[in-house]
Order: sequence, then structure tokens, then C-alpha cells
Amino acid sequence: MKKPIYIVAMVAALVLSTASGARATTTHDTHDTHDTHDTHDTHDTHDTHDTHDTHDTHDTHDGSHDRHDPPGIAKQLAELKRATARNRKVANALHDGFEAFAIPPEVGGTPTTGLGLVGDPTCFDSDTGGMGVHYVKGIDGDVNLTAPEAMVYEITRGHHLRLVGVEYIVPETLVDPAHLPVLFGQEFHHHEYLPVYILHVWAWKHNPNGLFADFNPTVKGCPAPAP
Repeated sequence: MKKPIYIVAMVAALVLSTASGARATTTHDTHDTHDTHDTHDTHDTHDTHDTHDTHDTHDTHDGSHDRHDPPGIAKQLAELKRATARNRKVANALHDGFEAFAIPPEVGGTPTTGLGLVGDPTCFDSDTGGMGVHYVKGIDGDVNLTAPEAMVYEITRGHHLRLVGVEYIVPETLVDPAHLPVLFGQEFHHHEYLPVYILHVWAWKHNPNGLFADFNPTVKGCPAPAP
């Protein structure tokens, strides 16, 4: 089992591994996509920590696109969903190199130690909604629509994980505040207390607060840590 990634070591390693003076760059896929119906979203996938909670009354649809989303993003959102659909199974994300994101509890979030989640990722929530846990990889200056740096999972009943969104992450040392990274027509913003710029996209679960809001009131809050 891989150890969780801690923010200080992670960012230090990323900065050291990035060319000196490099800045965030944005990559968009140039091929057209015409699939308005994600074929991966017609059935549930199952593994030991990826069971879908059929009793979640808030999950009325998967967040693909609704009348509240900014215009012109349906095509980009479909691309993102095709690229991340396999990670609805946590085992696939782990196989592809994603690792649990954890920070010391004194920094922020709620520990999940003892809940049986791979890597004991930190859970995040707030008064405005839940965020869940993150499995991350490849956090550098490359911003690619179809390669988000984090898969975002909701902890459902029984401590299973359901993919609800993604997060794009760039270390603050690689960002020029005068020229912020942009995806889906949205500028990244600085995390409240971590040294990164971020953009959430709730591609797999509707967010009544907006597709790009940091927290989602339909996502369950963090469970109490195990005794």
C-alpha cells in the first residue's frame, strides 16, 4: 500500500522536478468530440471501495450538464468525463498512479484513518457542503483538460468511495498571478491555505452551487474519525 502524499513534501518535490522558471501551461485537446452521452455512465461499477450508494436521494443525476452551467462547456465536459470514467473504480485510479492526498490534521481537513480507505486520504468539507477525498498525481505546471491532477471521491455509507468530480492543481510557485491558468473559461484560484492554485469541476455529481464551486452541498460531509 502506498503512503499518502503530504503537502509539504509533495510541493517541494514538484518544484524540484520542474524546470527552473517554468510557468503553468494549459493544454486543450484539439480533436472534436461528438459523444453527448457518456457510455460509461449507464451502469454502476463495483469494487471493495467503489460501491455506488443507491439510497443517496441527492444524486438525481451525474452533473453532466444542466441549465445553470456556463454556456459552451458541454463538449469539454463530455471530453473530461470520457477521460476519467475508468476512475469511477478507485482501483483503476490507483493502477494509473494516483495516490491518496493527506495532510496533517492541524493543517486542515478530517483524517480518515481507520475507515479502510486506501492511503487514509484527508477528507474536506465546510458549512457550504462536502468535498470528499482526493487521489492525486502529476501536480506540475501542465494544465490539461483531460488529465486533471486529482480525482475527487465522496465517502458514502459503508465508507465506500464514489467519483463525484475532479480537481486541477498547480503549485503556486509555477503560477503568475497576473496570468492565471484557465480551463472551461474559469480562472484558477488560490487554495484557502495550501500553496496551490486550483479549479474543481463536479463532472460526476450535480452541484447546485455551481459546476466549479469548491464545495458541493449534495456531497456527504466527512465521517467522524474512527476511535
